[in-house]
Amino acid sequence: MGKDETSKKRRKLNTSSSSDTIKQIPVDVYKRVVEFEETEAQLRPADKDAVLFKKICQDIRDLFSDIVELKAKDTEEAKEKINAKRIEASLHLVALKKLNRLEKVRTRAGRDALHKEKQRVDSTHLLLQNLLYEADHLNKEVTKCLQFKSKDEEIELVPIEDFYKNAPIEISRQEVTKTDEHQLQLARLEWELRQRRELAGACNELVASKERVAAAIAATRSRLEALAPHLKDVLKSTKPLQECLALRLDEKRDEARAASLLPPPLFLLYANGSAYSDALGAKTVTVGISGDEDDARRLEQLSNVDTELVISNDSDSDQENNDEDRREKKKRHHRSSKISKEEKAEAKKKEVLRKHPLSVQVSVKVADGTALNLIFSYLLHLKIVVVKFTVSLPKPVTGVSAADVLNGHCILNELYPADTGNDSPHPATAYLLNNAGISEDFHYFIPEVGRPYIWAQRMCGLDFMAAILDKHKSSKVIQPSQSLSVTTVENFILTLKKRLKSRVELMKELQDLESGKIISVKGNLPLRLSGSLTQWQSVGWPEYSQSPSTANLIAESVVNNNDMLYRAIITRQSAKLVALVALRSDYPKKAPIFSLTLHWNGTHHSGINDDIRDIERMINTQWCSEDNKQTTLSLQMTKLLTYLDILLETTGSSEFPPDKVMLCPVRGRNRMKPYKFLKQGTGVFVQF
Repeated sequence: MGKDETSKKRRKLNTSSSSDTIKQIPVDVYKRVVEFEETEAQLRPADKDAVLFKKICQDIRDLFSDIVELKAKDTEEAKEKINAKRIEASLHLVALKKLNRLEKVRTRAGRDALHKEKQRVDSTHLLLQNLLYEADHLNKEVTKCLQFKSKDEEIELVPIEDFYKNAPIEISRQEVTKTDEHQLQLARLEWELRQRRELAGACNELVASKERVAAAIAATRSRLEALAPHLKDVLKSTKPLQECLALRLDEKRDEARAASLLPPPLFLLYANGSAYSDALGAKTVTVGISGDEDDARRLEQLSNVDTELVISNDSDSDQENNDEDRREKKKRHHRSSKISKEEKAEAKKKEVLRKHPLSVQVSVKVADGTALNLIFSYLLHLKIVVVKFTVSLPKPVTGVSAADVLNGHCILNELYPADTGNDSPHPATAYLLNNAGISEDFHYFIPEVGRPYIWAQRMCGLDFMAAILDKHKSSKVIQPSQSLSVTTVENFILTLKKRLKSRVELMKELQDLESGKIISVKGNLPLRLSGSLTQWQSVGWPEYSQSPSTANLIAESVVNNNDMLYRAIITRQSAKLVALVALRSDYPKKAPIFSLTLHWNGTHHSGINDDIRDIERMINTQWCSEDNKQTTLSLQMTKLLTYLDILLETTGSSEFPPDKVMLCPVRGRNRMKPYKFLKQGTGVFVQF
C-alpha cells in the first residue's frame, strides 16, 4: 500500500465523517463506540482474533527489522521507505489496541456472566438450606409429638386386677372398659382420684391429731421452762459452796454436754483421758473439748436424717431410683456446667478431708513447766484420727539446735518404734482418696490436717491391724474398743512424760554445747582438758550423708534421716576434729552415734585411720558412766576431748607436749594408745 493512496483514503474518511457530523444530531460518540465494540466482540470469534494478534505481532517484528536494515543504508530512498513502514507499523499498533480492547470486553462480559451465575447458585443454595431447616424443624416437631407423655402416665395406678376387684361397679363398668382401653384409663384415673381424696381426708385427721399432741407438748414444755429460772437460781446459790469445796460442777456439766456430740473414737479418748487426769491431777494432764458445738449438733442431725433416708430408699425399687437420678441430672445439668473442674476437685478434696467440728485437747506437763499440747481431730470420711501439736515453754530457748529438740514433731517422732506419723494406718485410705479423684498420697495433706500416729488411733480405741488380721471383721465397720483405749491412754501419757522430760534435759545440754561449755560429769575421767569446743550446730541429712566418715553407719542402717543430726568442731592448736553426732528419737535410751574426722597433717577418718576408729568404738560402745550408769551427751563429749588429747600427745609432736600421765604411749603391733583412765594417785592412762 503506497503513501499517496493512504492519504487519499484518510481524506475521504475525514470528509465523510465531518459531513455526517454536520448532518446528524449530536450523540455520545464514546458510548456508541463502546456499544459497537461490545457488539463486535460478541460477533467476532476469540480464536480468530488470537491468530490475527499473532500475525500482526509478526508483521510488526518484520517492519522493525526492515527499518533497521534501511537505517543502515542511510539513503534518501531508504528514508522514504522508513517513513512508510513507520506509518504501517503505527496502523498495526492501532489494530493491536483494538484487539486488546475487544479481549477486555470479552473478559468483562465473561466475568459478569460468571457473577450472575454465582448469584443464581447462591440463591438456589439458600433456598435449599431454608427447605432443609424447615424439614428438620418439622421432624423435631413430629418427634416431640410422638414422645409426648401425658401427666396421667406419670401416675402409678393400681394394677388392673386390683382395680376390678376393689372399684365399685359404677366406676369399673366392666362391660365397657374391657373392650375400650381409653374408657379403662379414665375409669382407673377416677378410682385413683377417689382413693386420694379419702387418703387426704385421713391425712388431715392425723395432722389435726398431731397438732393437738403438739399443743399438749408445748404446754408441758412451757411449764418446764418456767422451772428453769428457779433451777438457775438454785445453781447460782450453790456456786460459793462449789468454790469452797473446789468443785467443777458447771464446767463438767458443759464438758459433758459437748462430749455427747463427739464421735465415738474421740469420746473414748475424752472419757479415759479425763479419768486419768482426775487420777494424776490437772497440773500434770489436762483434757478439754474445743470446736463449734452448733456445727456438731447440725452434723449429728444431718447424719440422723441421712440414716432415715437410706432406710427409706432401701424399700424403693431400683427402677424408681434410676428414674429419679435421671430427672435430677436433667435438672442440674445447666447449673453444674457452670462449675469448673478445679472447683469440683477442690470441693471433693475438702469433703474427703473434712473434720468433725469438735476436737479433744490433751496437754501433758512436766515439772519445769514445759507442756506439749495435742489436738485430736476425727476425719469423717477417712475414719482416722489426726493429731496437731504445739509446745508451751516456761521461758524462751536461746540455742537454735536446742529449740529444735522441743519441736512437737521431733518429740512425737517414733514415740513408739517405727511410728513416724507420715502415712495413714488405715488400709482403705488410698482407696478412698482414689475413689474421690485425688491422685496425691495422704502424706501430701499432713501439713493441712495433722499426723495420723498409730498411738493416736489406739488411744481412741481404733486398731486397724487387728481388723486386717481378723477376716470376719475386715468387711465390717471398725468399732472403737474401750479396753484398748484405756490401756493405751495410760501408757501413752507415761511414755510422753518420760520423753518430754528427757528432751528438756537434752535442750539444756545443747544450750551449753552451743555456748561452748561442756558440763563435767562425775566419773573416771580427768578434769583438765586441753582442747576446746568451738562450734556446735545442727546439720541436715544431705550434709551428714555426704561425709566419708558416715558411709559405714548409713550402709549398716545405724543412722537414718529420722535422727537428730549435729556437727561439733573441737580444736587444739592446729588440730581440728569434726564430729558428726546422730541422736536417736528415744535418746537417752540409746546412745548418740559419733563419726569423727581429724584435720591435722592431712585428713583422717575411721575408714583410713585405726586411731580414729578406736576412738569411735570406745565412745559409741562404752557410753555409760560407771558411777551412775547414766547416758549423757556431755559425758561422751568429755570422753571425746580426753581421747583427742591422748591421740595428739602420743604422736611425739612438739606442738602437743604430754600433759597426762601415761605408763606406755603406745603398745603392741597395732600401736594402741592408752585411752583407759585409772584413778591411781592423780590419775594414769593405760591401754584397754
